[in-house]
Amino acid sequence: MISTTINFRTLNTPVTALAIAVFFANNGLSANAYAQESQTRTMETVTVTAQANNARSDLDRQRDSNKLVAVQTSDAIGELPDANVTEALQRMPGVFIARDQGEGRFVGVRGIDPNLNAASINGVSLPAPETGSRAVALDVIPSDLLASLEVFKTLTPDMSADSIGGAIEIKSINALDYVGSRYKFNVENSYSELQEEHSPKYAATMTNVFDLDGNRRFGVALAVSHQQRDFGSENIETDGSWEALVAEDGSVGIGATEIEQRDYTITRERTGMAANFDLQLSSDARIYLHNLYSDFSDQEIRQRNSWKLDAERDEPETISRHSAIWEEAALEKSLKDRLEEQEIISTVLGGEHNFEQWGLAYVLGYSYAEESEPHRRDTDFVLEPLRLGYVEAGKTPRMAVDSSDAEKILDPANYQLDELVIEDNFTEDEELSLRLDFTREINWGTYDSTVQFGLHERQREKRGDLNASVYDGFAGDYTLADFVRNDIDYRLHTFGPGVNPGNLNRFINRNIASFEMDETETALSSARDYQMQEDISALYVMNTIELDRAQWVFGVRYERTDFSAEGMRVIESEEPVPGADFIADEVYASVVNYQRDYDHFFPSVNFKLDYSDNIVLRAAYTESLSRPSFGHLNPSPAQIEYDDGELEVEAGNPALQPYESRNLDFSAEYYADHLGMLSLGLFHKSIDNFIVMSDVSSSADFTQYIGNLKVEEAEILQPINGKRARINGAELAWTQGFDNGFLLRANATFTDSEASLGLGPDRQRSDKISMPSQADLVGNFIVGYERDAFSLRLSAAFRSERLLEVGMEDASRDRYEEDHLQLDLSVRYHLNNGLLLTFTGVNLTDEPYYVHNSGFNGQYEEYGPTYALGLSFSTF
Repeated sequence: MISTTINFRTLNTPVTALAIAVFFANNGLSANAYAQESQTRTMETVTVTAQANNARSDLDRQRDSNKLVAVQTSDAIGELPDANVTEALQRMPGVFIARDQGEGRFVGVRGIDPNLNAASINGVSLPAPETGSRAVALDVIPSDLLASLEVFKTLTPDMSADSIGGAIEIKSINALDYVGSRYKFNVENSYSELQEEHSPKYAATMTNVFDLDGNRRFGVALAVSHQQRDFGSENIETDGSWEALVAEDGSVGIGATEIEQRDYTITRERTGMAANFDLQLSSDARIYLHNLYSDFSDQEIRQRNSWKLDAERDEPETISRHSAIWEEAALEKSLKDRLEEQEIISTVLGGEHNFEQWGLAYVLGYSYAEESEPHRRDTDFVLEPLRLGYVEAGKTPRMAVDSSDAEKILDPANYQLDELVIEDNFTEDEELSLRLDFTREINWGTYDSTVQFGLHERQREKRGDLNASVYDGFAGDYTLADFVRNDIDYRLHTFGPGVNPGNLNRFINRNIASFEMDETETALSSARDYQMQEDISALYVMNTIELDRAQWVFGVRYERTDFSAEGMRVIESEEPVPGADFIADEVYASVVNYQRDYDHFFPSVNFKLDYSDNIVLRAAYTESLSRPSFGHLNPSPAQIEYDDGELEVEAGNPALQPYESRNLDFSAEYYADHLGMLSLGLFHKSIDNFIVMSDVSSSADFTQYIGNLKVEEAEILQPINGKRARINGAELAWTQGFDNGFLLRANATFTDSEASLGLGPDRQRSDKISMPSQADLVGNFIVGYERDAFSLRLSAAFRSERLLEVGMEDASRDRYEEDHLQLDLSVRYHLNNGLLLTFTGVNLTDEPYYVHNSGFNGQYEEYGPTYALGLSFSTF
């Protein structure tokens, strides 16, 4: 027996990855030796289960690629409880997801901010329906419509350079990938334990291939999916940061001045449809038309208690490490009644033709996304003055009220109707793209070579029409007692009376004509319209050379970006503002325009070596960028609030530079003859112009927001460019199948990042931070088992803590998202005649979402586990 020990602590140089692969090869793990030895030790008959077959298919596609890529096919996706594209992607090496209300929405690769990835479907970039986002919330695409998911971690010149973390390619179903006709129907019911609600889901897939004259084939693939999910969450969060406070009695402590308790009731509906048509004209020619439609709606009812501790006094009466009390505080009870609707349309017309030594591929794509918030209503009821505070700080602060006010806060008649805000918001994102690729086979001596060149044109426009009406007079003294709801199920702490949405909406609809509008706040809240145009023109050339056991892919890509933006500059001022129009009492506005053009060259080299039949070595150097999100570029401020010398602003920055990155990758992959794979990858990224959200009040010009008004305290959040950053990382992935039906898959991505804020010598905090939104560890572990008709998969997904927001003057105000570990389960049993029974459990350990600064609450939210029982019928 031969015993081998590997010390992984030596994996600190790129050469080590290659050395380990060679080590494997030279220690009995080459193809022939391994195969001969294995055959003498194992059974002659190996049972290949569906799980193992799907895993092998994924690994084969990964191995054959000329880039570093992770692959997941539709069959593998169906083995886990993933309702949408985002949640399916989280199982892949190096991938984590950012969640909203417990559901995966945005995708990060290698621990890097989701905004630094590119996403496309059927080769066409996806637009983002959200107001300020460039990253696409992939949860709007049901997993039932997928053929495969690919995450590329290195780029070639024929790919868009707009990716630092990774490039995500979504492929929808294609009938020509199958033979004959196929049908699949699925019904499912899920149950939210927190809300005690049931939710249905239905899906159907059909593919058919028609044989035409002349050996031509025509494929039709249709898929539809609909889900209505009723669920919710419970939350406690801090508006602002926890910071050092000095009380009126001289005591000192860390405190917060506004803390909120929130209870959410949510209904989300997803409808997805795909209609793909493929015509194979010959073995050398095909044309296709691929269409995707997605409709997503999110009905959210939010009950909120806002403990406004500093309503009248900035300092607490007394404070300690874990408690504080304020006099003349206020308690505000609010209702948000909001329906958000999103729609995405993607159409791709393309073809591929081979003419002896020449090849031509073309794609014309159109994609459209929109988001609307019709008649959103936010209503506030206020009770003051009160003696309020908290008796516990930390992760979930416990609020407290003085005994003299204890009965007062439970009586809804004491809360006065204070303000109503009605919003009608609409955002649309539209892109037209054209792509032409030419290939020519050229021999380099005895070696095959392919030269490829082409052009890519993208024209994108994002528009926002944002409107708000603010009312503060209601032709009568109305209180919460007129609209009270006493059954708020809030398990974190005591909530007290809430607002009945039905009663309140009927009151608003009947009486809104008599309400008094706050013209100033209405003008400030409505002057947020914007229009942004981004045109990207690209040319590239690359060469692929096939050597005996190696492959080179190298070339250069050129991209020119033309960006323009139009927005509103709005100022609250007691005096007229030159160049601005008067739009309401003490509010002036003017149109602002911004334009910027820039271009880049992106060289890249990808090298692949089949060191043996079992070992693949890779190395790559690439350059890429990531353009700032549209929200960061928006010239119209998202929020301006001024009250008695206190100013709060959230604004964009159209002068932001794009991220620019130089990337090095090395990897060694070992593929066993039987199902098994072990890989090690090392990567380095050197990034200029990284972007961080920061409080810039110490350097901002207040007059651009409030003219000559006096400012005593300000918080101005705005994205800024940091100086430079670097990310070093290692990726490990392991897959192993066993003859007894077990399948184990594990992967982990370790990163270490450092970024320089570029602060001056008078800085009050360290200039060095970790890369914003960067997670130092991302990992997955999956245990699968299959025997006869029964299969099971238990998966764990982990993401470590990451920095979300930077306090430019005080590091104690940096906000972090705590690490997240989620456990999910999928059980499947094959019945007779194509029937499949499934059971899934998501978030089995009730993992919460937690954001903090200096260990004190920023946001804590619980979602509870969700279980689903499903039945499907399939002809394949």
